[in-house]
Amino acid sequence: MQLVRLPNVCTVLADVGAAFLLVAGGPFPMGRFALVLAAGVALYWSGMVLNDVFDVEKDTIERKNRPIPSGAITLGAARKAGWGLLVLGVVLAAASGFVPGVNQQETWFPAAIGVALAGMIVAYDGPLKPTPIAPAAMGGCRVLSVLLGASPLLSVVDGFPEIPRYLLAIAFGFGIYVMGITTLARDEAIGGHLMNVRTGFVVMMIGALMLAVAPGLSEPAQRAGWAIRPGGQFATLILLIVSPIALRGFRVQMDPQPAAIGNTIRAAILTIIPLAASFAFLGAGQMWGLVIFALVVPAILLSMHLRVT
Repeated sequence: MQLVRLPNVCTVLADVGAAFLLVAGGPFPMGRFALVLAAGVALYWSGMVLNDVFDVEKDTIERKNRPIPSGAITLGAARKAGWGLLVLGVVLAAASGFVPGVNQQETWFPAAIGVALAGMIVAYDGPLKPTPIAPAAMGGCRVLSVLLGASPLLSVVDGFPEIPRYLLAIAFGFGIYVMGITTLARDEAIGGHLMNVRTGFVVMMIGALMLAVAPGLSEPAQRAGWAIRPGGQFATLILLIVSPIALRGFRVQMDPQPAAIGNTIRAAILTIIPLAASFAFLGAGQMWGLVIFALVVPAILLSMHLRVT
């Protein structure tokens, strides 16, 4: 549970599920919904496990209580689990595009997104993590995670998927938000470098602003079945959800200590759930918005016992 950062899986269920619900207006076709959720979880867990596999030497020095350096899990078992979950995630993603559904054509797009996400996960965990573009790679993983959720529903015309502008904006909004979290977390174990702390905070807020305005990029036909109209009320909802993170982030600027940074990162990661719930509410109505939002309960309970970073 600690190796895969179990509390964080609720954020993946939230953003993958919300993307599907926003585009479909509900959890149908149910088979595609279930498979794409499972694919998102498998790929996320693979990334968490492989992160520790690649970081085993550094963790042996800085985080000796982590599952692999502590000896709770062998390096060989972790490698098998990480690579196995990566392959499983791609297979499940591919399968989600071929489950029969009313007015749904078979599509290769989920397979393509699954492969791209797997490649980005390995790139981040391996060669890119020590580089300045590591936060962008992590943000790219979240962009692809959101697109994965919607991918079984998107039409393919002349060999290319039709991705609505508002959906791209939402995906990149989540990606930029996570990019900011990753930048903030770069020196979490030893205390934050002021440049990373400040840059991470600003980037997080830019991502939140993108999420607030993204639905406004939709066409009238696309928003016809939405539960609420995108506009000032929706933007206010997003900004209210993010306001506690903004306050925490501001405080960290004054005191960039490991504990303060860790608490801010934990809160910022878990805030992905209510952000995603807003989009589920927008596309599928109050009930499904509450279903996604309810994921905060297991996430918070689990995070009291398991680290999320």
